[in-house]
Amino acid sequence: MLPTLRQLCHHFDLGSLHQAEPIEAGLIQSTWTVVAEQGSFVAQRLHPVFRAGVTEDGAAISARLQQHGIPTPYYLRTRTGDLHWREGPHLWRVMTCLPGRSFAQAPDLGYLKAAGEVVAHMHAALQDWDYSFHFGIPHFHDTPHIWGQLQTRANALRAYPETDWLLETLPSLFLPTDLPRQIIHGDLKLTNFLFDQKGQVTGLLDLDTCMRHSLYVEMGDALRSWGSEGETFNLAKLDAALQGYRDPLDPDLIHQGIGLITLELATRFLIDVAEDSYWHWDPSRYPSRQEHNLARCRRQIRLFENLQQQHWDPS
Repeated sequence: MLPTLRQLCHHFDLGSLHQAEPIEAGLIQSTWTVVAEQGSFVAQRLHPVFRAGVTEDGAAISARLQQHGIPTPYYLRTRTGDLHWREGPHLWRVMTCLPGRSFAQAPDLGYLKAAGEVVAHMHAALQDWDYSFHFGIPHFHDTPHIWGQLQTRANALRAYPETDWLLETLPSLFLPTDLPRQIIHGDLKLTNFLFDQKGQVTGLLDLDTCMRHSLYVEMGDALRSWGSEGETFNLAKLDAALQGYRDPLDPDLIHQGIGLITLELATRFLIDVAEDSYWHWDPSRYPSRQEHNLARCRRQIRLFENLQQQHWDPS
């Protein structure tokens, strides 16, 4: 990979490459931290599901958020003024490396309150913005469509009892179709935030999934990420996040949104058991991508069941 990254440094005018390390946190994109003559940067090779327009959108949304005081990466251009460098079939892009550290689990509740505050600020900055997207992942967070995909693959997945259970359970969580929509981030897992040593947010990352959708989908996904510990939900974490977010949302729909996104993700993992093509997998822990995705699916189902058992009231 080093020869490729050296070429990338040339095309993005970063100077000579000093150091490069892979970042393993993402489930889709291939990402490296790059230290070059001109400083520290993040280099990404786009997954084939993404087209070049995703970076145009990311750059525009990043600029919008920066104007509102929200720290996001700056997208660099090549010597020829492009946002990408093409290496054969692959598109590469480079962003500035923001200060701070990411966490899979919040060190304390204050981190979640700070994240909630930044998300509320982001939603306010994007609420009335009339932006036309160049790219969108087809049917991303389109739960009825994802449920339909599982239906079409049900025969191939019939050996797994999770298939019939998800087909029966997921429709009961579909959100009302007339909810207001606005631009959202779309993937507010905690690892997409950077924090300083005091627990304040220093960066909001990964703008590839920005789209127009309901805030209940957005917050359902965020709270699923922020509040889950293994196969259980920590209710104190959910409460801290909403305390930071502050904007009034319907408590019942918040609860429904968490359950919806949890089982939507379980369904996507199960679909990839049949397709064996989308998610990164860990060969040191699982013999195949299929086994890893099945384990991921089952974890999300147990998370959902735990939330139902705890009878959490977000009001």
